[in-house]
Amino acid sequence: MKFSQIVILDDINLVDTSVQHLAQFSQNPIKVYHSDPQTEEEIQSRIADADCILLSWRTAITKETLEKCSHIKFIGLAGTNSQCIDIEECSRKNIVISNVKDYGDEGVVEWIFLQLLLLLRGEGKYQWKTGSSELSGKTFGIIGLGTIGKMLAEAALGFKMRVVYHSRTRKPEWEEKGVEYLSKKDLLMQSDVITLQTPKNIKILDTDDFEIMKEKIFINNTLGKAFDQTDFETWIARSNNYAIMDRVSDFHGDFQNLERVIFSDFVSGFTREAKERLGRKISENLEAFLNGSPIHKVNEGFLTF
Repeated sequence: MKFSQIVILDDINLVDTSVQHLAQFSQNPIKVYHSDPQTEEEIQSRIADADCILLSWRTAITKETLEKCSHIKFIGLAGTNSQCIDIEECSRKNIVISNVKDYGDEGVVEWIFLQLLLLLRGEGKYQWKTGSSELSGKTFGIIGLGTIGKMLAEAALGFKMRVVYHSRTRKPEWEEKGVEYLSKKDLLMQSDVITLQTPKNIKILDTDDFEIMKEKIFINNTLGKAFDQTDFETWIARSNNYAIMDRVSDFHGDFQNLERVIFSDFVSGFTREAKERLGRKISENLEAFLNGSPIHKVNEGFLTF
């Protein structure tokens, strides 16, 4: 069984071999677009005859688009965030949405530690505090011990750092590995490095939190706005405070010209290996749907069939 027409709606950063592999699932040649559509009309034009669309989190699929593009059976997200899609309407129309998780995390973790090493050694644009120093013995504070948080903990332990965390739920298995649980306030006070990776658009840090963060390196791994812009701008203006952020951060436009804020030159998780993993996971989602057993469904609880 195959789809009639697969359309890659925007630039989802697949390598050519992955696109070639996806071709086996489409009766007609895959339509590939390497740019993001600028209007809803352009979206509808691109996917008019598609029963399978693949897209990033940047392109919205609205109720109106779903009404006009009635052939759609499957939507494959090249990522995790599904807020761009009218999930409820998809479920009413029995359209399956599957996403992809954990394909770029290795690249993110490597990039973060690259920036930390450059910052502590003074080998890049900035030097944290005075003179070259080591990660060993520093305190690495993690807020949100999810997939990336755990990978960061493993890396920090490898550098012989003291690793502490704060999370909604305790993680006994990680505490057995030597990762200490602290209240948020204690973590912010005791950590040299503070890394934030929490669900999108949930406010985590407030004015009082930034007030107790003195001479810190702050890593923002969170999509959306987990803190107020003015609180951060006041904090970063103080001496020996530094921030590390991916260029996909919602704050990129606001903070890119601030001193002591380090942004990636490209999306830190989009390495060649990550793009290959992404392609494999998208293929697995398509194959599972065609075999009648969809996996990684975003709208698990809505479908009526």
